[in-house]
Amino acid sequence: MPLPVRELHPGFAAEVLGLDLTQSFPDETVAELQDAMDRHGVLVFRGQHLDDHTQIAFARLFGPPERYVLSYRPGIKLRLALPEMVDVSNLDAATGAPQGRDARHRMVNLGNRLWHTDSSFKQVRGALSMLFAHAVPPEGGETEFGDARAGYDRLPVAVKSQIETLKAQHSLMHSRAILGFSDFSPEEHAALPPSVHPLVSVNPRTGRKSIYVASHASHVVDMPVPEGRLLIADLIEAATKPDLVYRHAWRVGDLVVWDNRCTLHRGLAFDESYPRDLRRVTTSDVT
Repeated sequence: MPLPVRELHPGFAAEVLGLDLTQSFPDETVAELQDAMDRHGVLVFRGQHLDDHTQIAFARLFGPPERYVLSYRPGIKLRLALPEMVDVSNLDAATGAPQGRDARHRMVNLGNRLWHTDSSFKQVRGALSMLFAHAVPPEGGETEFGDARAGYDRLPVAVKSQIETLKAQHSLMHSRAILGFSDFSPEEHAALPPSVHPLVSVNPRTGRKSIYVASHASHVVDMPVPEGRLLIADLIEAATKPDLVYRHAWRVGDLVVWDNRCTLHRGLAFDESYPRDLRRVTTSDVT
């Protein structure tokens, strides 16, 4: 029986119906989920009951989970115990209450409001991200996703030819510096050196091409920095035109999965006096 899927946005983003992600799946179902991801770029699973262990186990069906970038700082106290679990919350590690405005964890996470792809700044880039909602504010805090495949399709032929062989350098420190944040330790700089990736990503299963840029992209290799940054800005804009964007309004129990190699995303503002507890696992692109 085919996997039941309901499209949420024309040609992009879909809800998968009737699956309990705490259960084990045969290889055939995993393959169907991968096919659905290739078609839609973003998949939504509502009404799930995941803990950190079952979320990580589901992620492992699609690849090895990567390590949380904030775990490299010596002496830091993390709210979540498992190193694969990324804390996309506004909660203090010690008290569990909403953080103050100047909390370091909050400052780092503010960069998530820029259009980006998860872990493009790593040597082995991020593949699938899986974000699960434990607590959400009464309004705000949505996540927007841009279809970088359709954005590529719409590019003029001359631009496609221009970017075909170009590469950009990506750095977590660059995207945070855009917002004026630079509090990274020597250990974090050593663990997260800049990476270089092509501006065009190709799905190895379908052959479909996508724009691959992010707020982490500091410059285009072998191009004057100002010119390269203008090109990066133009490509981000092309992948995030209003009619190419799906906005997800979170409910407790939602798991949203997206392919970082063919999408951009950003979080939106919310009233931070309310708890917002989302937790993410990202797989490494080892295929």
